[in-house]
Parts: sequence; structure tokens; C-alpha cells
Amino acid sequence: MATTTNHSAGAAAYIHDTDTQDDIESDSSIETDDGQYHLPEKIIAELKSKTGFVWYLVKWQDCPILRSSWEGSAVLESQPHIWENWKLEKQKQAQGSSKPLDIAAFNKAVLEVEKAEAQRHILRRLKRRVNRVLSIVSD
Repeated sequence: MATTTNHSAGAAAYIHDTDTQDDIESDSSIETDDGQYHLPEKIIAELKSKTGFVWYLVKWQDCPILRSSWEGSAVLESQPHIWENWKLEKQKQAQGSSKPLDIAAFNKAVLEVEKAEAQRHILRRLKRRVNRVLSIVSD
């Protein structure tokens, strides 16, 4: 069975080869910025590190695809249907009837979203400071 891997430079720069299975959170859900726990929905890509550790890009239920995260297999152990669906998807990709995720494009899109969120936070903080100063001046 073919594995969908992409070893392009910087494709997953934040995945370190020194990580081991012991470093992986064993919960099969993730808490996001909204404070909610989300179950894994599906695997959308996988990468194999130089040490042989396999990372899976997990799409979480009720979360946008750009909130997907790289996880070890421990997160998905209690989700056999996700494994089966991923095996089928890899077969489709090997046959050419489905395209693998462009990981470099995915990472670029994630970085753009993160930059935009950081800028919004900075602007919000600045607006609060300006409003504070204006309230002091107007008193």
C-alpha cells in the first residue's frame, strides 16, 4: 500500500524528529480556542519523519480544515473508522482517483491565518488602549 508522504523542504518544519510516541497526548480529542473539545473527524495527510515516526494531519469535527493538527497515532487509537477511511483514501491516491493534500500549500495557508489573527489581536489591543486614553482625556 502506498504511503502519502511529502518531504518537501519546510513542509512540516514544526515536526521534530526527536519526538517519540511518549511525547504524544493520548486523548482522542483536542481543546481549541473556543474552549470546546473536538473529536477527530478524519486523517487528511501523513508524514514520516527521518526517524520513522509517522505523523497524521487530523481534521477535527466542527473545526475548519486550517485548524487541523499533526498528531501521532495515539490520538486516533480509539477511532477505527478513521483508520479504515484513511486506508481507503490512500488507495484512491495510489490509483490516481484522489489527489493528496498539498502540504506546503496547507502550511502556507495556516501561516497566513495565524498572521491575520495576530494582527487582529494587536489592533484590538491598540483600540482598547486608545479608548482608555480617550476616556481619561474626556473626563
